[in-house]
Amino acid sequence: MPSPTKKFRRKSLTDIFQDLEIESNPPAPSPYINIAKSLLKCMQSTFRIGNGTVCPRSIRGVQAQFTISMDEAFDYKIGSNEFDPEITFPEIISLSDELSAILQKKLTPVQGTEFENHILISQVTFKLCLAIFRGEEVPEDVGETEEEFAELKKNLLRADLPANVSAVLRSRREIIQHAKAASYIITQLCLRDKDLTEEIILQTHKILMHKVNAEGTPWEEYSGVYRSDEVRTGFHQFPHPSLVPYKMKAMIHELQSNFKEAITKGEIDPISLASKYAHIFVNIHPFLDGNGRMCRLILNSMLLKLGSFLVSIGEKEQDRVLYMEVASNGGALEDLYGELDEDEKPVLHKELGSFVLVQVKKSMRKLVSTLRM
Repeated sequence: MPSPTKKFRRKSLTDIFQDLEIESNPPAPSPYINIAKSLLKCMQSTFRIGNGTVCPRSIRGVQAQFTISMDEAFDYKIGSNEFDPEITFPEIISLSDELSAILQKKLTPVQGTEFENHILISQVTFKLCLAIFRGEEVPEDVGETEEEFAELKKNLLRADLPANVSAVLRSRREIIQHAKAASYIITQLCLRDKDLTEEIILQTHKILMHKVNAEGTPWEEYSGVYRSDEVRTGFHQFPHPSLVPYKMKAMIHELQSNFKEAITKGEIDPISLASKYAHIFVNIHPFLDGNGRMCRLILNSMLLKLGSFLVSIGEKEQDRVLYMEVASNGGALEDLYGELDEDEKPVLHKELGSFVLVQVKKSMRKLVSTLRM
């Protein structure tokens, strides 16, 4: 979706909400934190019981034990394809139990490295992301004669995208900032046991778009800041910018209510819950640019926190096309039902939930296969 033209400058969030604190500079990942290996230890703790039971380290400041239980928020169709979540969900539970058994064994350094490779092996940007996930420093720029530059240029040409020097350097910057943003939000939610907040979302976006200009807008004006423009995609109109801060607060409040309910019941569906808030977030579309990437970062960090699930969306072209169709369908449902009171709305994220369910199964199967070696 093309970036909208900037129309006016609105007050900063700290002027509107006095209690909202946003760090002025994006934090650099600690050189002493290896995200991939730290996550492996976190997953060992989460899956230590098995039998379809998870123990996230902290939700609402409480260490709770949950039975993974499928709720009704899944569709029986993804795009034009028939789908049965009642078959796929138990398969994921079975894979989780198998992963639990593997993780309780002492993992060798080789297995730890294979875990890193599973997260990133399918990415063209393997070396850059791996360095960042290991907490290593990455050079700010790359020369035109270097192999890395040539590889990035080749990938842009293959995708039929502009491949001049500026485009290659921008592509590299986006890769680096995406990895740093992932490192930050995963560290906050999974390793530091924090719940998702507006502050974490804003800071993640600030890191994601650091030195990445939007069309007609310098990065300093929009990174880590809610949009001040009206935006639409196709026929779908996103909420007016004046409503964005309030809708984001409402989203976080609803998430906390869902967590409280899950703690009381002792049951959770990590996939449905993460899909729900990915859907809500992307249909608020709170930022001028980077909403799709932020949506996937929120989805993955919640899946990791609540169920130690991993998912890679868009690894294959057919998955990317289907994801865009599902997202578009979700937007159309928002147009139909978005103005209704919450208790009158149907579940609007069912198709996305089913799509994510399929992707989780694929990723879990790959991870189990990798660690079994």
